[in-house]
Amino acid sequence: MRVLVCGVGYRFLRDGALGPYVTDTLGPQSSNGVEFEDLGYHPVGFTQNLEERQAYDRIVFLGAVARGREPGTVTTYRWAHELPSPKEVQDRVGDSVTGTINLDNLLIVSEAFKVLPDDVWVVEVEPADENWGDGFSPVIEAKLPEIEETVWNLTRR
Repeated sequence: MRVLVCGVGYRFLRDGALGPYVTDTLGPQSSNGVEFEDLGYHPVGFTQNLEERQAYDRIVFLGAVARGREPGTVTTYRWAHELPSPKEVQDRVGDSVTGTINLDNLLIVSEAFKVLPDDVWVVEVEPADENWGDGFSPVIEAKLPEIEETVWNLTRR
């Protein structure tokens, strides 16, 4: 089974750097058809890259997403492949081309371009600190083992 784990986020945005951190940390340990990629670049570029590769059986997206939950909450769900209105899709494509990097844009733009496999999983972590800087908040730092285990489990199912 070919699996791609995508870490979404900005490298120097404290808890927002979670996705790239996990790809850097777990990527060198991967094997058996599991690949890791830092998606600190725009979704349109990602869709173009996927079109040039052999298809993946599963893609796992990981990122810090502020949704008003308790900081450090880890939420895992299967992507439903549902798109918003065509206008919102177009707005998100525009945002992504101008450099906006976030998990929602990535999922919507990738889905709109029809490059995702049927089996897509999302791991969202509620950030505690999204200010510019190095290092995670203590809440996210304490959650790293759980987050890493969640990602590994999604590469094995």
